[in-house]
Amino acid sequence: MVDLGTRRVVHANDIAKQLAPGLRLPLGLDAWSDAAELRDPEGAELSETDHPLSRVARSESVAGQAVSAARRSAMGARREPLWMVAMSMTDAPMLDGHALVVLIPLRHSRVAALLEAEAPIDREAVTAEVSELVFGHELRDRALNSTALAVTVANALDAEQALVWVNPAFTATTGYTAEEAVGRNCRFLQGPETDAAGRRRLREAVEQGISVSVTLLNYRKDGTEFWNQVDLSPVRDPEDRIAHYIGIQTDVTQRVEAEIEGRRALEAEREARAEAESARSRVSFLIEAMNQLTATLDVEESTARLLSLVVPYLADWALLLPSDRYDQTQPTSRHRHAARQRQVEDLATDLPTGFATQVASDLFSGHRRVQLLDCADPADLLGGATDSQAPGVAEHLRTLGGSQALIMALSGRSHIHDILVLVRSPGRQPFNEPDVDMALDLGRRAGMILENASLYQTQARIAEVLQRSLLPALTPVAGIESAARYLANESSAEIGGDFYELLDFHQEGLGIAIGDVNGHDILAAAAMGHLKGLLRAAAFEDFAAPAAVLEKVDRLILGLGMPTIATAVYAHVARDDDGWTLTWSGAGHPPLVLRHPDGAVEVLPVELNDTLLGLQTGRRTTHEIALRPGTTVVGYTDGLVERRGEPLDHSLGRLAEAVGTAPHAVEELCDHLLDVMSHGTRDDDIALLAVTLG
Repeated sequence: MVDLGTRRVVHANDIAKQLAPGLRLPLGLDAWSDAAELRDPEGAELSETDHPLSRVARSESVAGQAVSAARRSAMGARREPLWMVAMSMTDAPMLDGHALVVLIPLRHSRVAALLEAEAPIDREAVTAEVSELVFGHELRDRALNSTALAVTVANALDAEQALVWVNPAFTATTGYTAEEAVGRNCRFLQGPETDAAGRRRLREAVEQGISVSVTLLNYRKDGTEFWNQVDLSPVRDPEDRIAHYIGIQTDVTQRVEAEIEGRRALEAEREARAEAESARSRVSFLIEAMNQLTATLDVEESTARLLSLVVPYLADWALLLPSDRYDQTQPTSRHRHAARQRQVEDLATDLPTGFATQVASDLFSGHRRVQLLDCADPADLLGGATDSQAPGVAEHLRTLGGSQALIMALSGRSHIHDILVLVRSPGRQPFNEPDVDMALDLGRRAGMILENASLYQTQARIAEVLQRSLLPALTPVAGIESAARYLANESSAEIGGDFYELLDFHQEGLGIAIGDVNGHDILAAAAMGHLKGLLRAAAFEDFAAPAAVLEKVDRLILGLGMPTIATAVYAHVARDDDGWTLTWSGAGHPPLVLRHPDGAVEVLPVELNDTLLGLQTGRRTTHEIALRPGTTVVGYTDGLVERRGEPLDHSLGRLAEAVGTAPHAVEELCDHLLDVMSHGTRDDDIALLAVTLG
């Protein structure tokens, strides 16, 4: 056995070892030839000629050549005539890259006499004798019958190229006896599943007179299949005609089936890997979709994000149609190509009123949530709507094009709010089952998110309307400047329990109120509305007596059974000859702050025993102070000053400093105080009222 890559002999059987005894393998091919003293028919050393072993090292097959070995061989006392045959073991299990060299003794043949003669070698005579031996009984029976490989010899000069000989291994492999095989072309081993390309390669090699190696699916006599590696080589006669074809056939079923199974396993692995990658991609898409959709509570922004997610990942263009939404949003659309965005927008605009509701009714009956449509005509996407109901819509659809549409419902907690239409253009792969499953999953999640965003916007609008109704714009009053601000805490809707009031009593002066109902939600806002009504009524009855106003409010809260607790300050400002007189009374509320015309800041005193509104029926205290024209009165709620861990005295000191450095105009003053005092997250509502007395 020769390793073709290293040109070394790596194995020799016992007889071959006798040709070159004492050698340690592996050994170079020429070195082994010299050790065996191999000669060509003319007596030249093979290592010095273009001998058969050199051809073997070049991966060439050697159909047969006469050589002789030294007499030291145990095969004889004189030079031993040999016939050399070599076959490449390409594709043989574990022997790829090797060649098998067989040396067949010719001692009892006429070839031996020709090689041993003292006269010059007659090459033509040797060739003729060897050819006779190859296809005669002597060499055939002694050599070919002894091999485990199935060997056949076909008559190349016969039109049918019929077999003239097969060895017993052929019968063992195929089940056909020599009598059944000889006289027939070897094609009888082929069957319906035999590869046409392999048969063509065999036919072309025979036509060209060249060697070929091909693996075919063949059939045994009993009909069972086996994979047959056929190595076919031409043998020429003395006239250089192709006289025979020698075929060496090897049952390689186990190897081929192992290769097929390996390919199947590899393909299964690739499919599994592709499916896993696809699953990871779908999960990543859904995670990204949820991250984007939950990052906003604006319905318009949410719908835009949803469409940007599904186009082009799931569709080439898409429509989002509101069927029952609180905010009555319009249809939205998206196309993967920016140049065609206007076309899909025109389609969304021209859809008839109630189209989405009709689609929901027609397509999603029976609690279905998805419908897959193959569109022979893109206008089929209209569903039950006719072109007379939606002029031009069918033409829009034909212009946009679409081979398949996936229409799904985006459901909320109880019913369908939106219809999402995903359309794929011709040339794109149709929607498959994983696409539909992912669309359903996305639809369920997106429907809930859009419903939550819609509900939030509805609640925010309600809160905004309520806030505007409870905190109206300040009424202009002659001789004064006023400004107010309201900020809800950042953890609730834009409404709460803080309030302010500026009441014009005309010649009787001015009423100023600031208060804070316990709570930071819609209930607190409702309670604040009731309280403001009571305070207004009491103030217009006893406007000049702040303590009496608060006492009356106390009695009304208790008498009406209102579960309201609040802090408040009510003050009355009246003109006098020198300026203004301010009287006030408090109910557990932070004190008013004055900024005098000279810039001095004063925090008005409060009674330590002032209790909250609604908790007493006794008398409250009234305070009074004279003010010069140009004095600014600042009222506020505790959300402006209170900070966790900070004493109230410190907070009031910061407020007084901020009032002292604020601009003169009341609008700018309010903005300055909010900027300075309310840094960071607001845990409480803030109401602020500033009044400058002219």
